[in-house]
Amino acid sequence: MRISQSIPRPILVVTALLATPAFAQGAQPSGVVTEPGATVARSRSQPQKDTNEIVVTARKRAERAIDVPIAVTAISGQSLEERGARNLADVLQEAPGVGIYDSGSGASKITIRGISTSLGANENGYYLDDLPFTGVTVPVTPDVRTWDLDRVEVLRGPQGTLFGEGSMGGTVRILTRGADLNDWELKGSGFLSSTEDGGINFGLRGAANVPIIPGVLAARVAGTHERFDGWIDDPTTNRRNVNTQDFDTVRAKVRFDPVEGLSINGSYWLYDADFPAGAASASDAGNVPLTNALTSKARYELYGANARYDFGFAEIFYGYAHNDFTLPTRGALLGGTLLSGVGVQVDSHELRMASNPGPALQWTIGAYLRESKRNDTVVFALFGINNGTETRSTAKSLFGEATYSIRSIGIDLTAGLRYFADDLRGSETNGGVAANVPGDKFDSFNPRFSIAWHPARNTTIYASAAKGFRSGQLQPLVAVSLGQLFGLNLPAALGEDSIWTYELGAKAELIDRRVTIEGAVFHSDWDDVTVRIPIATTGLNGLINSPGTRTNGVELNLVARPVSGLSLQAGGAYIDADYKGTVPGTGIVNGARVEDVAKFTFNASGDYRFDISSTVRGNARISWQHTSPRDSELSPQFVSGDTIDRIDARLGIDVGQINLALFVDNLTNENGATSFRTVQPLAPGINDITAYRLRPRTFGIEANLRFGTAVR
Repeated sequence: MRISQSIPRPILVVTALLATPAFAQGAQPSGVVTEPGATVARSRSQPQKDTNEIVVTARKRAERAIDVPIAVTAISGQSLEERGARNLADVLQEAPGVGIYDSGSGASKITIRGISTSLGANENGYYLDDLPFTGVTVPVTPDVRTWDLDRVEVLRGPQGTLFGEGSMGGTVRILTRGADLNDWELKGSGFLSSTEDGGINFGLRGAANVPIIPGVLAARVAGTHERFDGWIDDPTTNRRNVNTQDFDTVRAKVRFDPVEGLSINGSYWLYDADFPAGAASASDAGNVPLTNALTSKARYELYGANARYDFGFAEIFYGYAHNDFTLPTRGALLGGTLLSGVGVQVDSHELRMASNPGPALQWTIGAYLRESKRNDTVVFALFGINNGTETRSTAKSLFGEATYSIRSIGIDLTAGLRYFADDLRGSETNGGVAANVPGDKFDSFNPRFSIAWHPARNTTIYASAAKGFRSGQLQPLVAVSLGQLFGLNLPAALGEDSIWTYELGAKAELIDRRVTIEGAVFHSDWDDVTVRIPIATTGLNGLINSPGTRTNGVELNLVARPVSGLSLQAGGAYIDADYKGTVPGTGIVNGARVEDVAKFTFNASGDYRFDISSTVRGNARISWQHTSPRDSELSPQFVSGDTIDRIDARLGIDVGQINLALFVDNLTNENGATSFRTVQPLAPGINDITAYRLRPRTFGIEANLRFGTAVR
């Protein structure tokens, strides 16, 4: 069974502690802008007047994306729906330097600029509206169905100053659509498709917005039900297409503006998914792993509330969010029966104030508190394992950032600082015997500096230096005890890790804004990354800090709109990420590649909208995503993945408020390994070799309709 970054620690024996060699395994979609007409956040006192002026909140205040000295990609919710995206894995790689693959079991593996690990809290920030989600001891990126979103923002490079712990390579922000106080809306979508060597898939999605008291109180509700038939076979039971997937989601938002300048919002998310045959992991022959017949589920509930008050010169914000995430797993493994469960709870509070646009000095200040708890249980009688762990984290921080504009020469100077402190503690139960795990405390000052030059209104050239930070983690007691028996002194807690990234970038809109170009070169030093170390010949692992990794990269993205209705986009990145030191007793040597990082990523797309008649419009889209093989050099049992080329196409018509579309996903039927392969020895000369896979070629039809006073 693979130790997957995207399936969070389902079995203690095959994760940080007990992983053994025997077990271990539209149309401006990117660049610095979103699509024209995208719904984006903006200050209530500074409305967006130009529909082509894209505003983002990458620095927690409303700014034109072209002015922000950060590599930003934003994709509007409208564009996600128009292209038929189901989840983030369909689109996120459009951001240069970002790699993603779907595990097929309620989570994805995301890498940003070569930052990738399977240990510790999330290495890349992951925000569900106002909630920064963390896996605490193993990174977790819960699946989000891309329906009724406002937008997805990807901020590349460390965002430790404003977004805090874990934003080492960057931050992904999933922002759902809020309730509209003035316009009612009703929209729905349905699709039916067929997967090659699989079966029939279908989905229904809907959303409604109701202004209860126009201008004062409104509510919005969205929901989805999707079922995807499997395509992976189980030869041991002669069953075909076992890896079915069922998704049910509900989101609700309420907005109340009792007086001018004050807005109060409440939100609720429910995600409930069932995976009877586990993840989308298969052998090269398209079969489930011979050693693994696990059933899993994924569920999370998120409650949130926030309030904003606009003073005129600045806006004050308070937000609270709570998330319960669970991942139960059970089934046959290596001739035994495994029962395991993961539970993560995260509560966050943030209070901040940010200046409104206008003055030469723009600033953001705030304070943050996060309480998180992770529980892991595993019962595996075959190996005599009955284990439970609990890890608790209390994190606090103060932060601020300011930009001073010297407008006479077009220079912006930005400096920011965040103080972060984390109290980590835990307990562990083995065979019914409970013990406290020695805790630890971590703190760090995390600065960011940048200088930006604007030689023209729609051009920005910038240089920046930024630090990212992540707390350490606790060492399981059984690893400490076992290590002592074999003369290996393991620390009770792992030290924190930190990263510095130095970046030179530019972004510009040219030729009467028909061409948008963005590029960056960067170098990152990531120190003290936690890694596994074998404990003698037991086949079990402990944890230690390594010297870290280094990354050099180049990113480039281009969007062109040569004629009315046509948008062409192309972008990609070269990422050279490797370990910068040797760790004795492990597979890590100086120059070894960082696991699960593709050296090359590239994507291109074309969107065309055209008139068929006075009442009918056509639309067509084709997109290509290319990823070089993902590797891991940490163990001989890890084998390179494959070069992946995914092509999707869509052709549709708009008749009034109705859209009909034919689509094909994975047009070339790409069936390579999206992750690195894991080799599982079963017997002399017999290996089980598995990796994650794309869904095979899928043809389908989709219908969308939308009505309301908001529809133009």
